[in-house]
Amino acid sequence: MRVLHVITALGVGGAENMLLKLLQAPGLSPVRQQVIAMLPGGAMAGACRATGAQVDEVDLLGGLPLASGSLRLAQLARRAAPDVVQGWMYHGNLGALLARAVLPRRVPLVWGVRQSLASLDGENAWARVAIHANRLLSGRPEALVFNSSTSIEQHRRFGFRNGNVQFLPNGFDGERFRPDPALRARCRQAWGLDESHLVFGMLARLHPAKGQAHFLEAAARLRTALPTARFVIAGPDHAGQGAALQAQCRAAGLDGVLRILVGHHAAHELLPALDVFVSASTAIEAFSNAIGEALCCALPCVATDIGDSAWLVGDAGLVVEPAAPDALAAAMATMAGLGAERRAALGAQGRERVLREFGIAAVAARFGELWQGLAAQPPRAAGAG
Repeated sequence: MRVLHVITALGVGGAENMLLKLLQAPGLSPVRQQVIAMLPGGAMAGACRATGAQVDEVDLLGGLPLASGSLRLAQLARRAAPDVVQGWMYHGNLGALLARAVLPRRVPLVWGVRQSLASLDGENAWARVAIHANRLLSGRPEALVFNSSTSIEQHRRFGFRNGNVQFLPNGFDGERFRPDPALRARCRQAWGLDESHLVFGMLARLHPAKGQAHFLEAAARLRTALPTARFVIAGPDHAGQGAALQAQCRAAGLDGVLRILVGHHAAHELLPALDVFVSASTAIEAFSNAIGEALCCALPCVATDIGDSAWLVGDAGLVVEPAAPDALAAAMATMAGLGAERRAALGAQGRERVLREFGIAAVAARFGELWQGLAAQPPRAAGAG
């Protein structure tokens, strides 16, 4: 079976990471997977190609590139001759619809929605156009796949309609993400820290919706009450957010207490060095890869109640309302007060649950079953969408 993935871009992000995991999944080795990214220059394109998958990047930025990029996408789709077309994210879904439309035979189309949708606040104009287009065309695919149950209900309220809605959560690799005492020691030594320090960390792309500014405010509130606490922010930059956070850090007097690693996206190299993971998202988050990876590393979590984060954290941490630095700081202080032994127990409990319920092998198998089942069905008539 041949599956063609169409994704908005191959930058560093949750959807891109999940696509990479499917390309790497041993259980999907009988499936020939190919990827088309609608924007060029993705940092994860090389990792995707390293799996042996065919990966092409076109240019759909607008103007003349939009026309030539669309033509190139159509040529690549026909050459791929897929049995299933899988879209990723709103713009990627529209690209997948185009890819399916140019094929000589009608094949099943699956759309993948990877974010929550409490409202359109904070979305730029292009994102709003894509979301509305997805809503209007949501009956066209043979299936809609969401990685968040909360997101399913939000999109239904927004007007998405399809008779085959699937919940397929993100999957996690417990070998890549795991406690690593040696890596922990090396990382802390590089930071000038030892086991007397309590390290809170936030690993996510540097974007206002991820809430790094609120995490920084919470750190400023805690620096006196928790003198041994240290704080780490790491992630790829978005539109100069790194510089803005560095300025906020200096203004708050957190130099030497809070470390900002702009551009760092190898989460498995940093997570073992932390004591508590923090997710401070204010919007968009659906089923957090970052939280799942932290739990795989046996870290207790403090998270905001966005998307499925509360369900994912479960009993392995605390959940607070979003955009509330005081509440975030209070939860972080509570985690500090639990002591190392209790935090370790919470983290171990979280790791066991995530690997049991969201292991990548099981999630990849569910994607494979979905694709196989759709490919085996007789095609719908063209007029059926």
